[in-house]
This record gives sequence, C-alpha cells and structure tokens, in this order.
Amino acid sequence: MAGEMTETAKSLREWVENFENDPVAAGRAMGQLLAQDRRQFHAAALEMLKTARKTPGHAYLLTLALESGVLAEALSDPSEFSLKEAVTFVQAASEVEPLLEVKLVRWTLSRVRDQPGAACTPAALKILTILERTSTGSRLLPMLVQLLRAPDPSVRSKAAVLIGRGTKSLTWAMAETDPRVRANAIEAVWSQDSKHERGLLWELAKDSDNRVVGNALLALIRLGEAAATVALLKMATHPLPRFRATAAWVMGQSQDSQFLETLGQMETDSDTNVRRNASLAKARISEVSG
Repeated sequence: MAGEMTETAKSLREWVENFENDPVAAGRAMGQLLAQDRRQFHAAALEMLKTARKTPGHAYLLTLALESGVLAEALSDPSEFSLKEAVTFVQAASEVEPLLEVKLVRWTLSRVRDQPGAACTPAALKILTILERTSTGSRLLPMLVQLLRAPDPSVRSKAAVLIGRGTKSLTWAMAETDPRVRANAIEAVWSQDSKHERGLLWELAKDSDNRVVGNALLALIRLGEAAATVALLKMATHPLPRFRATAAWVMGQSQDSQFLETLGQMETDSDTNVRRNASLAKARISEVSG
C-alpha cells in the first residue's frame, strides 16, 4: 500500500508541476487519479495543498479537491486538520478559490441531507465552526437558512450565528421555534445598534427561554439601556432556578461591579447552579475591577 501511495503522490506532483504546459491533459490525468483510488488521491492531494503554493496547477488541484468533496472531508476530520490548522488553511486557500466557503457550506448541506442523523453532526459542526472564524456569512445565507432545518440543534445553532453575522439583523430569528437558534442569533448581532434592533431585543427579553432572555439583556446592557439592568436584577429573583442561574452569568459577563452585592446574596441560593454561577461571576468582576 505504501508503494502505491508513493506512486500516486509522485504522479500527482508531476501533473501539478507541469500543469501550465498542458492544462487539459494534466486536468484529465488528475481526475483519473481521483477516480482510480480516492483514498490515495486524498492523501497525496492534501500533502501538496498544505504547502499553500499559488501555481495554476495547485489552484486546479484545490478546485478538484473541493468539487469532489475530498477537501471538505479532510477539513472536517480532526485527525487531518486541527481547528486552528483548518482556519489558517481556509483563509489562505480562499485567496486562490474565492468560492471556497460557499462550496464548503454546500458540502455541509449535502452531508446533512444525505446523513440526517448523529453521524453527520461532528463533520458539519467542524465546517461551520471553521466558517464562523473565517466568513462574514453574507454570501452563504441561502444555504445557511436551509441548515436551520437540520435535525441536530447544534447544527442549527451554528448556522444561526453565521446568518446573524451575515444579515446583521434579528428579524429573521423572531419566528424561530428553537430557543438555541434565537439565543445564538442574539450573540451574532451583539455589536449591532439601531432603534429597530433594540426593540427586537426587548421583545426577546420577554422570551420563555432563560438563555434567550439572558443574551437579550446582556446585549441591551452593553448598548447602555439602563432599564435592562433593572430587568436583570428582577431576573435574579425569578421563581425558576435556571433563570436565576442565567442572571448570575449575565452579571459576570457584564463585568459591572454594581452587581457584586446581588451576586453575594445569590451565593446563598437554594440551587447549586445559581450558587456556582454567582461565585464565578463575582470572581470575574473582581478580577476585572482589580
């Protein structure tokens, strides 16, 4: 097997390096190597693509690896690329292939459709996490919207972050039934400020889900809405422990020392999660305030 792999790598390298002399023949030969043994082509192609050379032959190989799914398979596999390595690779490869991110989302969507279960989730999440770090999301919106219908809630949540970043709006999220999608949509637009968005944040601050309410109030506090502080203090006395625990988390994220007294009181709460979050929040605020 090792000898065959070496021969495949040698042939591929020759065709890539001589691509400019006869692009048609070289392209056909690379396609044949892929068809003959996808596994060996996969290993040989990745070894060459990781060098990040910008020649016509390498550009064609990148396109071939993308169109065949070989590259997406590799990027989604932790044994092939760590997250940091994958992000660096995608950033560099996008300069050669402008549609790289679009094709990666297309592959992810097809994966979710073809394997609608737990088997597809790690790969889909890895690709979406890479894109979360490399893409503005604007060109990916049509496919990302389709991913909001994915069976796995973690895939839907990742798609929501990218959609929010691309649209810079919360309007689309208001009708979403999945609270994780609504909560992640808020995170994606935390830095946005407009009268319309503030109104939507106040609507989401009345949500039935504690994380959605917490994210909405944190966004409003960061936007300077004094009434959001009052609402957060009220949330700290909510009858449901999960709301009180989220309130403590938000206080810590706000890094505002005015919440220290309330957090001290919450450290005696009857619920373990509330007490833990209150202690962590106090430590975070104290560390920042010095």
